[in-house]
Amino acid sequence: MASVIYSLSTKTDKGAGKALSLARILLRFSGSRDNVYRVKTSFHINPKRWNPKKNQIIIPDLETAEKRELTKLKGQLDDLSNKIKIAYTEADKSTITKQWLEDFVDRYHFPEKYAALEETKPITLFGFIADFIEKAPQRKDRATGRLLSHNNIQQYKATEKHLHAYAERISKDDFEFEEINQQFYDGFVEYLQSEMSTTDEEGKKVILKASFTANSVGKHIRILKLMLNEATNEKVNTSVDYNRFHVFTEDTDTVYLNEAELQKIKDVDLSKSPYLDRTRDWFLLLSWTGCRFSDLEKIGKTDIKDGFITFRQQKTNAKVTIPLHPVVLEILNKYEFDLPEAISNQRFNEYIKEVANKAGIDTPESITRTVGGSLKSETFPKHQLISSHTGRRSFCTNMYKRGLPTLMIMSISGHKTEKSFLKYIKVTQAEHASMMKKAWADMYSKKEDKQYGGQNSNSRTVS
Repeated sequence: MASVIYSLSTKTDKGAGKALSLARILLRFSGSRDNVYRVKTSFHINPKRWNPKKNQIIIPDLETAEKRELTKLKGQLDDLSNKIKIAYTEADKSTITKQWLEDFVDRYHFPEKYAALEETKPITLFGFIADFIEKAPQRKDRATGRLLSHNNIQQYKATEKHLHAYAERISKDDFEFEEINQQFYDGFVEYLQSEMSTTDEEGKKVILKASFTANSVGKHIRILKLMLNEATNEKVNTSVDYNRFHVFTEDTDTVYLNEAELQKIKDVDLSKSPYLDRTRDWFLLLSWTGCRFSDLEKIGKTDIKDGFITFRQQKTNAKVTIPLHPVVLEILNKYEFDLPEAISNQRFNEYIKEVANKAGIDTPESITRTVGGSLKSETFPKHQLISSHTGRRSFCTNMYKRGLPTLMIMSISGHKTEKSFLKYIKVTQAEHASMMKKAWADMYSKKEDKQYGGQNSNSRTVS
């Protein structure tokens, strides 16, 4: 852990206009074995008011002007110490040098000098984005009023990484805001859509960056526009209309698991792989509650009462109440209502594919999507297309196929609009036709029963 210790210089200076001799306070910073530096501060003190054994100020008991000055000085030393520790924690450790520490202390003492430098220094794209991301943990989501999630900030950093890679590709270190124009947009989109590769020592192709899908390109453009519009709000001098930057979106082919496939997932023997067994259980919870992966932790004792789970969704803050399906109750009892701590979404998505493969979920599925700016169709075994979101999609689709009203399902899943809900429904034309045929059979059989007084059709006679 980083530490800051103060000491006194052995030299003393005559205080300006004062009879007392004052000693400069020195600062010793230790971040690690390789980061130990001693620098001067601009604080001075009468050596008689310094305890060299405890390395701290001696504050007298009597209420005097001197006591007030010494108390203020102690507060300033504590403040500087805390700020250095925080900055060290957040900094790239390769940048920690004695010069870094000297600059930090100087900035603390003379902030107006650095403020003047910042005012004269033109703001660049990468400079603004770095500041934008640094302040992101304090920014609130406009829809929920809550602080941004870790996932939001990671997405910002991913876009920043690709912007730097694009700049390197065109031999640029940074961009002035006036350069963020249609030409910049077209170039960045082309970079995102392109595959980047090299060859290894054996002459084999090595992919450095795959071609992005239209939705992935759109995600980075959306985040870029968010940053650029924030720069406009902060009065960055630019005349470019960022609203002209198109955000790509397309409806993608996605899969769901029907109830028979979910049963296969439930029945597969994973006793020799505890991590896969836990992943299977998490997935079944998603598939029979309609929850998002981020809400898994809400499924436990504290949120269950009278056979229902009630909580506010992490993403939308919408309150949902979900009845306990028998499969959900079975899993909760298995863990005594105390589920294992969820793993990362990325690792979950890797494991659930392995689970589905072991369960024999391998029917071929064709996926058509825009990759690298071109429409491509590819066929995969179904288990390769399963992710955490497949569970939520399976719940919505299976309940829809069961004939439950759309609004009822939406109240469970927390969808705000029918348009967004219908994107989850993965029912083929043949399945729709079968559902209608069954509905007709139910409708007309009930009509005939009513017409003939509830008699069985086999016993009806014609007079």
